[in-house]
Amino acid sequence: MRHVAALFLGLSLTVASLTSCGRGGVLVVGVRVGYPGLVVRLPDGGYTGFDIAIAQYVARELGYSDGRIMYTGDPDEADIVVGATDAADSAGPYLVTGSDLLVRARDLTIAGPKDLRDRRVCGTRADAAPLVRKLGAAWTAAFLAVANVPAACAPLLAKGTVDAIVADAPVLVGLDAQYPGRFRLCGRSLAVHRYGIRANTEGTREEIDAALRRMFDDGAWKRAVISHLGVLATRYTTPPALDPR
Repeated sequence: MRHVAALFLGLSLTVASLTSCGRGGVLVVGVRVGYPGLVVRLPDGGYTGFDIAIAQYVARELGYSDGRIMYTGDPDEADIVVGATDAADSAGPYLVTGSDLLVRARDLTIAGPKDLRDRRVCGTRADAAPLVRKLGAAWTAAFLAVANVPAACAPLLAKGTVDAIVADAPVLVGLDAQYPGRFRLCGRSLAVHRYGIRANTEGTREEIDAALRRMFDDGAWKRAVISHLGVLATRYTTPPALDPR
């Protein structure tokens, strides 16, 4: 079978041979493109990041070798979707985190949302929602730069086009790593989010929960946090409780 782990995101694939999790075929995993720290494209075409570590562990537990895992940025193409946020039809959660602000390291005038009333902010519509509710429609029209993905905001912050980025803390840490020493995390949680893995059937969700439980118990989850989430390792010291089924 052709090795597919290095195929680029968005490539369509027929998965008719996939009869159930753990049997033959290829497992197509939906991931969040443009969310550094969670999903990072490598020069060789492969992927790394915290969500990828979660996906690989779960896929192996479901019976898929690394050569039978494909990643896509289109959730409609996927058999399971890693990083489904606050979704009712998801297994997990595998991480409970909060959104935060990333600002330039030397800008000490921004400590939290109250300091953004006349400052320019970049973020996706979903990430910016807490600020929109707090600061209002007039602020949104004048100061919010809406991006499709958080990765698009980092160059704007580096150039001074915007004064802050709003996104989940793991993503902001990933952006910070791309610009060493230039940014800082404010450390003010604006909203809490639960990362789960969406699957089509209750049976598959139960299998994924079992895989996550093993990942939590054998230390692989903690190692993934330390490896991919850096300074946040002291914040995420224990795995979250899985939702009851």
